[in-house]
Amino acid sequence: MAKTYFLKYWIFIFFSICQHRLFSQSFSTNDRAKEKHFVYEVKEIDEFIERFNDDPGSFIRGVYKAHHAKFNIDRQHLILSLFNYENMSWDSVIMNKFISDVTKKKKPIYLDFYGDNWYAELTCKFKYNSSSIVIPIIMEIEMTPNKGSKWMIVAVGPSTLKSKIVVTELAQSKVKTKFISPTSYGTNFVSLKRAFDDKENLSNYFKSANLKRSNMLEFYNAILNRQIDFMDVIKIKYHFLLNNNWVFTVENFPREELNSGWLINHIENVNSLEMENYRKKLLDGN
Repeated sequence: MAKTYFLKYWIFIFFSICQHRLFSQSFSTNDRAKEKHFVYEVKEIDEFIERFNDDPGSFIRGVYKAHHAKFNIDRQHLILSLFNYENMSWDSVIMNKFISDVTKKKKPIYLDFYGDNWYAELTCKFKYNSSSIVIPIIMEIEMTPNKGSKWMIVAVGPSTLKSKIVVTELAQSKVKTKFISPTSYGTNFVSLKRAFDDKENLSNYFKSANLKRSNMLEFYNAILNRQIDFMDVIKIKYHFLLNNNWVFTVENFPREELNSGWLINHIENVNSLEMENYRKKLLDGN
């Protein structure tokens, strides 16, 4: 319990300072609660990355600038505010070590939305044999030759799916320019419905180099041959593998509190071998 109180205390201090500097001079009493929640809630994963990096163009800094209020919160406290304080298992020593490591002056560590060391784990529901099943799908951002980006399916987790279709290689797509937009996280990845319905270009959405991984071809063939139909995404978790020594996950906590939205819910200090094992387990569909 003491660990949780430690985190709550520092998050309370952070938000108290922020509120005094902004809301004491900007918002009316009637609008104050809703406005505060809107400003401090981490609404999307890109906003999480911006706040983690203390990006000068971040949403929260933009609000302060628009209201001519000083933003004197350091990056350490910003990152601390991105932990889910309702998690009862935090270790303050690990947290302090993590924050100290990523904010060190000589070589600070930042997150890269277009980097290759983070993944979206989507828990998806599909219609299958007149009922429904849950299948985890792992996706990552991939850069395109024209300096664009897109989400790609790189792994599929275990499920009760048993495809009766003979497993084949991915067929060549007819329109190679079709893709899953990098902003799909903002709509809970509903664009997967369009992608899975696009049978002629289905291979566009799968990373072909990963086809030999467990469950991948079976899932692809089940989609292609209409054995399963996508229904919706019921949960999203993001995995960040940082600098060969930190692994953490980010999940959504939509509550009526300032410490809400996309927050860190698990963190591990690992060595390089443990990190690669983590990645392997995630991408091998175990």
